Amino acid sequence: MLGLAICGLVAVDHESTVLDANAQLLDWLGCERRDVIGRPLESLLTLRMPLTGADGQRPTDATLHGLSGVVRPVVVGSLGENEGGIERIAVYDVSARSAFNLGFQGAEAKTERGRHRLQILLNAAVGFGNVRTEVDAAELLADVAERAFAASAVSVHIDGPDGLFHAAGVNPLAARWPAGLRPPGTVTMLGGEVLIVRSPEDADGYAPGVGMSDVYRACGVHAAIASPMRSHGDAVGSMICFFDHPREFDEEAVPLAEALSNQAAQAIARVRLENMQRRAIMHDEVTGLPNRRLIEEDVTRTLMQGYSALTVIFIDLDGFKAVNDLLGHAAGDALLREIGHRLRGVIRQTDVLGRFGGDEFIAVATVDDDADAAALADRIRAAIAEPYDELPPILSITASVGAVIVGNDGAPVMDQLIRAADHAMYEAKMAGGDRVVIAQSASAPVPQ
Repeated sequence: MLGLAICGLVAVDHESTVLDANAQLLDWLGCERRDVIGRPLESLLTLRMPLTGADGQRPTDATLHGLSGVVRPVVVGSLGENEGGIERIAVYDVSARSAFNLGFQGAEAKTERGRHRLQILLNAAVGFGNVRTEVDAAELLADVAERAFAASAVSVHIDGPDGLFHAAGVNPLAARWPAGLRPPGTVTMLGGEVLIVRSPEDADGYAPGVGMSDVYRACGVHAAIASPMRSHGDAVGSMICFFDHPREFDEEAVPLAEALSNQAAQAIARVRLENMQRRAIMHDEVTGLPNRRLIEEDVTRTLMQGYSALTVIFIDLDGFKAVNDLLGHAAGDALLREIGHRLRGVIRQTDVLGRFGGDEFIAVATVDDDADAAALADRIRAAIAEPYDELPPILSITASVGAVIVGNDGAPVMDQLIRAADHAMYEAKMAGGDRVVIAQSASAPVPQ
């Protein structure tokens, strides 16, 4: 229920009884979740003033009491109640060495400006905890930073497999960005420090010799603040706030930029980890190949990329049931692993290969033309038909192979392509197996 890692979170009922706490808060308390469930909130937190008053919800200073007797100064803010009447409370560590405190040195939470910026961070923490994609995190950061700094525009850049790319917001310098210069945000991301441009002339210091001050003036930008996005020391991207008017930056500007961009970076790191874990469990336990669900995702992604022609090849083994019946399922699993290894040796590393279920496999590959697709399908058939040393002579394994080919001239639907290839495979099976059938359409397969 409380999955945010960037602050402590506790859920209480209307009587202020603790219902749940996240891992960060439990770490500060030095206890397990079972140790705090059912305890009154006041046994864990001593508030300087109530979280709600005549002016609504407001953050306040507090003391967090660890079960071992250790106390920790914190700032606490209510995130409101849900429909079930459960209130969530965010807890930020403001001890001398905490990142939160370092981000707000010189600012007192009780001042109006301090409370306003603290509320921005509290609200952002909830938002970043709920994002499900990297782009969602970038868009939220652009929106929050624009409001927090009253910026004219905000540009967010994320480091991906192909380098830094513009993920969200607006970059007013993009139209006049100097040719040959590294992508916007690169200097900030690699430097690891917040950069402040107080005038167009300042910009020349970060990109000498390219006339960056002229670019700023031509685009109507007077000032900017750029912050790297880092999670546990790793560079994730960068954020740049632009101002179309002269702008002074107080002592809180840098910590606020760091806090927001690092919240986004942690959200992106979480999304990436979740995606890695999700894909890790979407692999067939026997062969290690992607399972049906991951195949469909990979095929869909392939269809969205540029290609001249694409073939979907559906493979069903002939004679596999006899292996299981005579030698047992362990022998059948070993055979499936060997076939997966052979198939991977036939197709390219960039093509999609997976176990669709049972003794069925699917391969998806970009090809030059119909003849190229037919040749690939037949190489797959031939690879599977090669003898298997571990099988007795009375058992032979071949494959019925169906394939469909599409050009990059429309919007093919993954399910339709798989059905067409499956139908062609069935035709090959009915014709005796150990053959390839190429489907010109779902209803017009052509034997090879």
